[in-house]
Amino acid sequence: MSNAVIRIIATQDYEDIYDLNTELGYAYEKDKVYNKIIAILEAGNDILLAAEKDGHVVAYAHGAPYETLYADNLLNTVCFCVKEDLEDGEAIGNALYEAFESRAKKFGYKGIRLALDLDREKAHELFIKHGFETRRSMNHYIKYF
Repeated sequence: MSNAVIRIIATQDYEDIYDLNTELGYAYEKDKVYNKIIAILEAGNDILLAAEKDGHVVAYAHGAPYETLYADNLLNTVCFCVKEDLEDGEAIGNALYEAFESRAKKFGYKGIRLALDLDREKAHELFIKHGFETRRSMNHYIKYF
């Protein structure tokens, strides 16, 4: 069991979140992370949770509404990140996931959707442990303007 506290992300978490994003390979400027946290919190549509340990965010989860014409309302997992090389990373990931799912249910979502990079083996193990199944293989495309 970990001694991490699971809570809603706050603006002061931006530097730790920047570090976690960088670890995942997302080079997004610190000031932009700060501004995104403010905008997302103010919009009030997304679920943003942090796992804090020893005064630092060591994991976070971001979920956004996923509305389609072919399924009930789902929560799309935008990011689920646990700091690499944490001694209790598995326990922290499990605690964060359980809080994430609990909030999804509380807000009326009928399920959680996510896509994972194939090389994130620990994340695959965590989500399979929590009952997720692979539905299909897909390529992920992004076009920036």
